[in-house]
Amino acid sequence: MPLDRTEAVLTDPTLKSLVDAVVRKTEDGYRMASARGSIDFRRDGDGFEVVSQTGRPPVNDTVADRPDAGSEQADPWATLGNHATPYAFEHTAQFLDSEQAPDLAVLHTPSHRFHGNAGEHGSLGITQSRAPFIAAGPGVIKRGVVEEHMRMVDVAPTLAALLGCPKIDGVDGVGTPRSGVRLAVQDGTERSEMLDPDQRPEHVIVFLMDGTNNNALHAAIADGEAPNIAALAERGTAYRDGLIASLPTATLANHTTSMTGVHPGRSGILHNTWFDRSCGKSVDLLELESMMRACDHLRPDIETVHEALHRARPEAKSVSAFEYADRGSDWSTWAEFRSKRSVSSPGDEERRRHRHPEFGREPKYRYMSVIDAQSVHHAQRFWDGSQGEPPEFTFVNFSLTDDIGHFRGPHSDMTRAAITDTDARIGQLLEVVEASGRLDRTTAVVYADHGMQQVAEGEPVDLGAILLQEGIPHRMIDAQFVYLDAV
Repeated sequence: MPLDRTEAVLTDPTLKSLVDAVVRKTEDGYRMASARGSIDFRRDGDGFEVVSQTGRPPVNDTVADRPDAGSEQADPWATLGNHATPYAFEHTAQFLDSEQAPDLAVLHTPSHRFHGNAGEHGSLGITQSRAPFIAAGPGVIKRGVVEEHMRMVDVAPTLAALLGCPKIDGVDGVGTPRSGVRLAVQDGTERSEMLDPDQRPEHVIVFLMDGTNNNALHAAIADGEAPNIAALAERGTAYRDGLIASLPTATLANHTTSMTGVHPGRSGILHNTWFDRSCGKSVDLLELESMMRACDHLRPDIETVHEALHRARPEAKSVSAFEYADRGSDWSTWAEFRSKRSVSSPGDEERRRHRHPEFGREPKYRYMSVIDAQSVHHAQRFWDGSQGEPPEFTFVNFSLTDDIGHFRGPHSDMTRAAITDTDARIGQLLEVVEASGRLDRTTAVVYADHGMQQVAEGEPVDLGAILLQEGIPHRMIDAQFVYLDAV
């Protein structure tokens, strides 16, 4: 059988420094395999049961293990099975159940620079899947830093609750009826333990720090280098054990999940790139034109937070600055680009305002700083009084943290500078909110779409070429997804 043969080649002990594990479907369930062992499991009611396992399975299906920054850096290239893989069964199943899922997906080891990056994400391990989450303002209980976690699918319903979207009867991502949800289609659950039912903000502002390692952000807070986020953590709720992204722990997939409450395998936006069997073409949402139209792939029955807000409050205004999941927003950066309209840009002084003096000369750092300055500029225009009443919902996306995390690794000096600069940009917008006299009526939320793990030095190895050498015809997407039926 070609699938068994493909698994055998990729889990051969000679490739264990490259391949952490492979995941695929079986006749009655799912399978994860590595050179060290395997585990087969299947759905059992609302949960999963293990059918069989051999050797040392590549996953530890628990959320209990939370390495701190010190132990993470002491073992920066920890493989699957050596630390937590939270919700591994559920996250693998929802991904593989997609009609667009590959026949087999490769989860690379942190010692394989399969994209050539110093920092990486996409896999099931806690360091790559865990992002930060912090919220403060009316409607959020002052709990401080709590040793708890939440999930990416929980973000959208929690935001919808803060925005006053009423509870309705809906369904989950596979159509099972759910009552008391905030969105028409919802896999996650609103986090009521952080919500004050006696208060509701007039405005909610989300700051997404793409690709920020949870430990790295909390270290910056502890060292006094992220004072604006620290202030939010002190007067609100911060989940120290983080925000667990769905597989694949990648940007387009989990931006969408955080704004819909639906897993990537069910939303229509499976990853950054995949093979679309329905049209026989590859989808690449990292290509600029496709990125601007990412929501074209979102299932039409799924609601974004923007759409849920407008269903509940048609007069409300929402703004989306450089965010991919912008469907339903009244104004978005990408919509302006799609329409070929001229987009306002910050002046030179504003573009340089928060650029780190040492690293600002690095072209990659400088370029992404300009993009993030523009993101703040777009949001700020709706809060400075020039556009009338400010929006009830504002979403601001920052990309510098992700790009520099890939470039230098999550705990590098340059990544710390990116966190500090992003914190300053958060403070910049909050200053405008305060000047408007609405800060005490505004809730701010800071989170990331996934984590980031350090990757060892080394050159990428073409696993697709190895499969071809073994006589296995296939289509390899993004050096990770193997489509045997798409040759």
